[in-house]
Amino acid sequence: MDILLMKFVFLVFVVSSLLCIPVHAKEIFITASAKIYSDDIVEAKERVLKNAQLKAIKKGVEIFLVKKTINDNYQVIREQIYNFNQKFISNFEIVNQDIDLDQRYVEVQIKANVAEVKIQQKLKQLGILHDRMGYKSLMLVYQERTARAIPRDHGTVQNTIPAVQETFAENGFRTFDQQKMRQVYRLFDQDKSDILPVDILIALALNYNAEILVIMEIIPGERDNLKGSFYQVKSTVRFSVFNTADGQQIAETVVEGIERSVNNPDETQWQSLLQMAGKHAVLESVRQSIEQITLFYQRTGEMEQVYTIVFSGYSPRRESLIIDYLENTAEYRQLAELKNTFGHLELELLTLKRKSILRRRITSDLLKQEIEVATKTLPGNHLFFINPNPMEEIELPSDKESETSDDPASEESTSL
Repeated sequence: MDILLMKFVFLVFVVSSLLCIPVHAKEIFITASAKIYSDDIVEAKERVLKNAQLKAIKKGVEIFLVKKTINDNYQVIREQIYNFNQKFISNFEIVNQDIDLDQRYVEVQIKANVAEVKIQQKLKQLGILHDRMGYKSLMLVYQERTARAIPRDHGTVQNTIPAVQETFAENGFRTFDQQKMRQVYRLFDQDKSDILPVDILIALALNYNAEILVIMEIIPGERDNLKGSFYQVKSTVRFSVFNTADGQQIAETVVEGIERSVNNPDETQWQSLLQMAGKHAVLESVRQSIEQITLFYQRTGEMEQVYTIVFSGYSPRRESLIIDYLENTAEYRQLAELKNTFGHLELELLTLKRKSILRRRITSDLLKQEIEVATKTLPGNHLFFINPNPMEEIELPSDKESETSDDPASEESTSL
């Protein structure tokens, strides 16, 4: 126990010193290229600079959003940010330029200062970025926890891990870049133990501000495994997933990938089939793990979307009915009133539903209460509902009651 404690203290000390390195640098180095058409080198130079600036802005957006969010809102981001990329670059300089007349291309490397604050403000204005995005930081480590597991430097592992990282990123998780993972593995290599205990790995992940730890290993099947008329190459992938805040295990997935060959594969063929089987199993492991992670954090309310919802043109009475509906629907959480003036009600709520599903659900539910709505398309996590019959809402209930009280016929009918 004392030895483990000493290792833990050592890892914390080393990691803490590494974390002092700045995470987000304003200067971004970008390399871009462009083809030369009709011997117009000047046009190619202009085009390659535009390409480089666009790539720099995309890097700037990726500081704040994961790939899934970017893909879901790509049209809005392109129209509002990418198409005006020069507004979000404070300055840039050409570091290197290469013109290859034989291959007919121009390549340029630039150093750009991206205006991160402006990008952040624009994303918030569009409703795409907010303070409660729910992104989870995920650290994926490969460790041979089983005697027969293939080592980390094996080609199958090296070729598979990027696909795992990419798939997690596409599904809304912040994964570690190669530079940070090299730091992590250097700590592994400095430790002489064959296997670092899970609690040490969790502590390491915590020091890197990772909310989720995924321990991965690939275990190959037996060689010369003949099943019926085919030789079978098997690759078993195991994912152990932990919530680093409390050390609770979220999931344990074990998936087998199988490839078959008519002939008994030689070493080269066996390695190739092993890699193919491993890739299939890994992608299925990621899918199952994401399902379990999502369920785990949904139960704690940590993976919800924040929406700003506006209702325009409704009377105070109908606005009150709308608020009652939203407050009494269990799927909508933390309802907050942002603005409430005559004919304009602006609310914020949290829900697990996607934007399109939420819009249809609210429209349908309000129609059941005889409240008609028309929708207006807005970018990001904004929903805008308009009263299609605003003239019907002009007369307030108090006005109608006043007219009724002045009507003698009404008084007579009341007394009957």
